[in-house]
Amino acid sequence: MADRAGPVAALPRSRLHLQFLLDNAANPDVVLFRDETMRAPLERHFAGRLLYLGRETLPGRGLASFAAARRANRAYYPAVAALLAPHRFARTILFLEGEPLERFLQTLPGLGAIELWEDGLSHYVDLTSNRWYAARGLVQAAAGFYPRDITRRRIDRGRVTVRDRFERRNLVLHAPAEPVSARDELLLIGSPLVEDRIVGETRFRAALAVIAAASPRPVRYLPHPREDVAGLARRLAATAITLEPNPEGLIAHAGRYRYTAYAAAVSTGLIDLGRYERSLFVPGLFGLRRMARVLRGWPANPVTVVDDGAGLRRAMAALPAGA
Repeated sequence: MADRAGPVAALPRSRLHLQFLLDNAANPDVVLFRDETMRAPLERHFAGRLLYLGRETLPGRGLASFAAARRANRAYYPAVAALLAPHRFARTILFLEGEPLERFLQTLPGLGAIELWEDGLSHYVDLTSNRWYAARGLVQAAAGFYPRDITRRRIDRGRVTVRDRFERRNLVLHAPAEPVSARDELLLIGSPLVEDRIVGETRFRAALAVIAAASPRPVRYLPHPREDVAGLARRLAATAITLEPNPEGLIAHAGRYRYTAYAAAVSTGLIDLGRYERSLFVPGLFGLRRMARVLRGWPANPVTVVDDGAGLRRAMAALPAGA
């Protein structure tokens, strides 16, 4: 199971990370995980190899809650170190570089050589400003998260092995299975923009209205797992957009239906589909002009960036009929 250099560990945080491990035959000996939502999918592929790390405690609104979270987080990292102390890995695969847990793990003596594997769009481009990221880090530090370099987005990539799809091209991600049916529609892939306070409620609703009016084909919305579905249903009620249930995730859905076009504000899922000729990034419609500039300036970006309703209408009209 281990490679010839010794045992391998990996810390996948999402189904995308899991798929990278599978598609690139990583076959780790120990799979670290921090969220219970990942237990079942990881167990299906790596039964008997899981090691649960738990996660930091997010503070609530009150001072007492903040103080309790700080105490819990200061105890969390020594507990992780103790859990990993018996292990000695030849290498460890991480997917996030700017998160406190991943930075802390890199200080432990038993994790061996570190490999940083792509996490999607955030691996390539800085979609949020450095000021926003630093402010987030300061709040985390105050709440007891591991503080070293917490305001910095990137680690020193010269000290780790970096693997990705579009720049170094030393990772692969298999395309979804061929769909069994087609929908002559636009699939709008959701992101938790409102939940993460990147876009306000009013601006989000306005963007949905523009997309619904500009698209020459019916629009169907596939929510992100972290979106508030009840709130989303209320936002969509004033439009002709259909809310699509998403119990299995985008890739499973894309293996069931092929759409005429795909769009998203900034979702990594849009590049994971591999249907670039029918895909559009539309951050400008949500008022995210900086994100639009960043995506347009990324040389390896395989997806067209559209700035407004007129651009969406033109791009959609240029597509052949059917999916």
